Amino acid sequence: MAQLFLIRHGQASFGKANYDALSELGAQQAQVMGKCLAASIEPTQLICGSLNRQQQTMDNLLAGFESATEKKLALPIKVNPDFNEFDHENVLEVFNPDFKDRAFMTQHIMAQKNPEKAFHKLYRQAVLQWLDAGSQNEALTESFDGFYHRVNQAIDGIVQNAQRQECIVVVSSAGAISMCLQKVLGISAVKAFELNEMMANTAITRLVFNEVGDVNLSYFNNYQHLTLGDIKVTYR
Repeated sequence: MAQLFLIRHGQASFGKANYDALSELGAQQAQVMGKCLAASIEPTQLICGSLNRQQQTMDNLLAGFESATEKKLALPIKVNPDFNEFDHENVLEVFNPDFKDRAFMTQHIMAQKNPEKAFHKLYRQAVLQWLDAGSQNEALTESFDGFYHRVNQAIDGIVQNAQRQECIVVVSSAGAISMCLQKVLGISAVKAFELNEMMANTAITRLVFNEVGDVNLSYFNNYQHLTLGDIKVTYR
């Protein structure tokens, strides 16, 4: 059996002008996760999306991995934007056109008593509308159906081209990982989004697959490396 590890990026910079960057804690989470992986796997492929927070997570993962093994992992990092997250800013804009003004949206959210909770509520409402919209709304930069097919086409490519006993590490985002799980588990889009919301930063999801392409879930949302390392668990 081959193994495919899907890893969510570390904590990003919520509330900052540039969300697409790891926080100091996010970098620490990724390094601890890399040290944990070093004790149990030998990767044969490294893949990540093209977003900054995904690539920074991969860099910190490798720093932790190489620190634990005391040797450099001589593998190229393949960047595949198909593993990028969906455009949540566009989804929010379609939900509320006033949010096209990024400064207004940020000020609106940060002015709330609990900005993170307020953002989560808006985000959930916007995503559920996006799920219902299908491919009908022309204001969307990417439909939900398009997002689902983009991610799973990338997963299918990995599975079809993998050799026996491969160990492939992919750094992505919660939404993209949940699209893969939707297909593997045969669940609804709403259920997949609920898995999305549960996923901790740097959580590891492990899939296994055989030569004929049968893919199965081994485990989901494992963040034991954070709890054992006494590192704060975050979800944004």
